[in-house]
Amino acid sequence: MRWLRWRRPLPPAIAGTVALLRLLPRVHLARTISLAFVVALDMLLPIALTVVTGLLIGSIPAAMEGGLDSPAARLTLTWLVVTGALFIALEVLGPAQEVLGMALGRYLDLHLQERVILAVGRPHGIAHLEDPVNLDQIQAAQGVGMSYYRPKQAVRALATLVPVWFVAAGSALILVTFHWALALVMLILSVSITYFSQKEIVRVAHVGLGQSAAVRRADYFRDLALTPEPAKEVRIWGLGKWLVGHFHREFQRAMVPLWHENRLGRPIIWLMTLIYAAANLGALVLLAWAATQGNIGLAALAVYARAVLDSIAFNFSDQNTRLAYAVVSLLPVLELERRFTDRSQRGSGFRPAPGSPHDGIECRGLSFRYPGQTEVVLDRLDLTIPAGQSLAIVGANGAGKTTLIKLLCRLYDPGAGSIAVDGHDLQAMDADAWQAQVAAIFQDFVQYPLSARENIWLGAPNAAPDPAALTAAARKAGALELIEALPRGWDTILSRRYTDGADLSGGQWQRVALARALFAVESGARLLILDEPTANLDVRAEAALYDRFLEITAGLTTVIISHRFSTVRRAHRICVLAGGRITEQGTHDELMALAGQYAQMYTLQASRFRDDPSAPLDAGENGSRDTTEKALQLSEGAGA
Repeated sequence: MRWLRWRRPLPPAIAGTVALLRLLPRVHLARTISLAFVVALDMLLPIALTVVTGLLIGSIPAAMEGGLDSPAARLTLTWLVVTGALFIALEVLGPAQEVLGMALGRYLDLHLQERVILAVGRPHGIAHLEDPVNLDQIQAAQGVGMSYYRPKQAVRALATLVPVWFVAAGSALILVTFHWALALVMLILSVSITYFSQKEIVRVAHVGLGQSAAVRRADYFRDLALTPEPAKEVRIWGLGKWLVGHFHREFQRAMVPLWHENRLGRPIIWLMTLIYAAANLGALVLLAWAATQGNIGLAALAVYARAVLDSIAFNFSDQNTRLAYAVVSLLPVLELERRFTDRSQRGSGFRPAPGSPHDGIECRGLSFRYPGQTEVVLDRLDLTIPAGQSLAIVGANGAGKTTLIKLLCRLYDPGAGSIAVDGHDLQAMDADAWQAQVAAIFQDFVQYPLSARENIWLGAPNAAPDPAALTAAARKAGALELIEALPRGWDTILSRRYTDGADLSGGQWQRVALARALFAVESGARLLILDEPTANLDVRAEAALYDRFLEITAGLTTVIISHRFSTVRRAHRICVLAGGRITEQGTHDELMALAGQYAQMYTLQASRFRDDPSAPLDAGENGSRDTTEKALQLSEGAGA
């Protein structure tokens, strides 16, 4: 029947708690079992202490009448010892539970952060990291920067609250022996008050999680003030107070709604408090009336009074808030995994043959615009990249050169058209397998604060850090002498923010980044992509790289982007990208003879170094072309 298949989604607090309980054994089974054992004891011992305390109090009158040597006195002494033992056991359980909860919570946070990293890295491209909705989700999955929102807090809170809930249920059962109606009322009130109070706290928690965008902006202004990279401009321009003001504004924007929703004057808090107080007061009055009427004795009164106070598991305590906030923050992690798993195509599809491309790469009708943008960057572009040859791409800033190589790396998928590698559609390929064939140095390459060895080895992290291959890559990139001169050689951390670390100049970093790409080549990559590989090099380093260009690119399919024509002209073929399309292509000599856009750009750059400023710029004439060649050669030695 249809109604049997219908299910309502669980409330967030319950869904998060269930997900947490399922997750803990996977995080650390031994610690989960240990904590569960301590929690079980913490659930049973308070009920036992309540009963034993009542029996102790009830035995005192008989002991006083019989004297210290009477059996009644010995019974009282026995109950006293048992009560003391239970009390001590509960006192010991508290710290043990705290330590185990904190330890398991740390493992949980580590586990979830690893899952966030893996989830964010699962899609083969980078478009998802430019989507504000995804960035807010990632921020929420990290707890919105507040300790209360960390899932590890849920472990400690749950370990504290589960015994409270169990004791409340056990206390209700004890009250059944007094009157079933009182037990039922207290149990219903306990469940109802706990449910609605947790629902209210979860609502407030969602308000906090909804401020992820403002928290991201606040974190940005804070990091500008605290990190070394922007420190120069922050001080030169006097941005300190401006950063403080913007951080304060964004932090207030994020937190004020949360503080407002979490205020003590909310009607729900007063209502819950009044119901809680009225229920306890009414039950205690009822017990007192029964005792004065002789219906229950002193021991029963003590037991029932304690049971009444423990039967409603309600308070707006720190632990309730921690549990609600933390389990709600667990849900964004699971949603993040689901969202990026749905978008991921990694690990599936056709696997290119080792050493691809063997025949070449074909771009047909390639069109692309960035997510959320209306401007077309590439417009029905056609391009052939023969295998084993070098192709240089030139064009004005913003022409789409870097976008094209990102599509070749499959960091984005085209909006229309196709890219075929050896006749196979790139989008149908396994993204990991293809990207393993690509070695790239981007213009905004990463400067890892790791050792020199790791900075180069990261070009092929699945390969063994073979010293010979590392050395060969560093030598080709002109970085070997630089690395060997470092204080600890290959083991030197490339950052002064770490002990015995060393800072590198922009040009030195570019050599290291080039060595990283060449290590990928040494490890099997056959498509080499160089985006402005000499932008930060000095004159001698640039000239040395030109001399090694043919050696570096021999046998590789190479795509190079550069504004320095002394680099570009060494390529087997050159294409001009303008208006989202290839407008010219050919060898250097062919394009110079064409006297088109390439010749104009080449001549304009070379004209700065001509001895005769009045020389004609017609690159189509042999004399002018010879003058231009000499000017470019001069520029190599003078710092073009």
